[in-house]
Amino acid sequence: MKRTEQYSDQIARLYPSKKVKTDDGQRILTQSITFQVTDDCNLACLYCYQGHKGKNRMSFETAKKFFDLVVSGEKGFKSYINPEKSPGLVVDFIGGEPFLEIELIDQICTYIMDKLIELDHPWAMKTMFSICSNGVLYRDEKVQAFLRKWANRLSFSVTIDGNKELHDSCRVFPDGGPSYDIAVDAASDWMKRGNHMGSKITIAPGNISFLYDAIKHMVDLGYDEINANCVYEKGWTPVHATVLYDQMKRISDYFLEQNFDFERDFFCSLYNEDFFQPKDPDDLQSWCGGVGNSMIACDPQGRIFPCIRYMESSLNGEQEPYSIGDVDNGIGCTECYKCRINCMAKIDRRTQSTDECFYCPIAAGCSNCSGYDYQVNGTPDSKATYICIMHKARALGNLYFWNKYYRKNNMSKRMKNYVPDEWALEIISESELNMLKELERED
Repeated sequence: MKRTEQYSDQIARLYPSKKVKTDDGQRILTQSITFQVTDDCNLACLYCYQGHKGKNRMSFETAKKFFDLVVSGEKGFKSYINPEKSPGLVVDFIGGEPFLEIELIDQICTYIMDKLIELDHPWAMKTMFSICSNGVLYRDEKVQAFLRKWANRLSFSVTIDGNKELHDSCRVFPDGGPSYDIAVDAASDWMKRGNHMGSKITIAPGNISFLYDAIKHMVDLGYDEINANCVYEKGWTPVHATVLYDQMKRISDYFLEQNFDFERDFFCSLYNEDFFQPKDPDDLQSWCGGVGNSMIACDPQGRIFPCIRYMESSLNGEQEPYSIGDVDNGIGCTECYKCRINCMAKIDRRTQSTDECFYCPIAAGCSNCSGYDYQVNGTPDSKATYICIMHKARALGNLYFWNKYYRKNNMSKRMKNYVPDEWALEIISESELNMLKELERED
């Protein structure tokens, strides 16, 4: 399926000699460092995983200390992130709402590029900045100046949860006011200027019935790359799974009517013909980039974490923050931090999974967040499985779409059904299951 070239893919294409593998054989082309410039936000989205927000703001001095350690490799950083291990670098700015600290972000970007050029560092030509915003401050003069200044080195997106009804059901101001019109204005303006705008639809129990309308609306807005995912948090039921399947059927029929070419011209993350089958037992790659030392994040106080989901603002008081260091003392500067780093480095799909999960017949494409795993289970080495029923529904929705797509385009291949009948019948009727089996049948 076509999608806009991702930065790691671009690095692989432009620098084929840099296809680095780690000691355990995993291929790493880019690593991410994240600056949480603030944990404050001007929205109060109902599904936000950051339920413990404050008014904390990162200082420029803290930001400099963090990047200086990243680029020097001192105080434990070299073993965690370095240009030999990671030829490309993604610098992510996150909140809260990152544009609340746009002047700070601009300072940090300038410092990073000046530092890399001064050192003639390998990352100087292979660093990308990334920001995902709610769009509220997009029209601010300082934000506009920043976007113009860094447009050629910036991956920028505004979160729009599809149509107005779906978006405004969850993405609201603290007083309950809607934010859709503001977000669409920002996204539309950015795209009108010829820039790529990524999409992000967050599917939660409260908005799942709007999914078809949301996806169709994204197409109407001009998106040909649509990313949509179900939240990992608890709350999903078989009823929600049935709704997801029904919504995906409607979306599938719409895509087929529009004759979208999924090989070259269109991408929707809900659909993937390589997922929903068993995984090779030798494939131990964890879904989550928060384990295996592939990303690193700094909070406003200068504490360092495997990713933002391990920070105080994300854990909602359910676990203590899972810090692995700080900007003054580096990574692994205490026995506790060393233990956490060693733990994270050893986590893989086998260690995280029960036998039932590891040998699941539709394990391919089943996602998890290790930070959320830690939040609910007290360890990042044990998968939370609240999303399981939705993965099953998504598998059934893919069977419907792909086998209709193959038939419509006179293709001989078929997507094979690996969903056990008893799982399917929790979600759809027996007649519906028989219809899917008939679609799967080769003529």
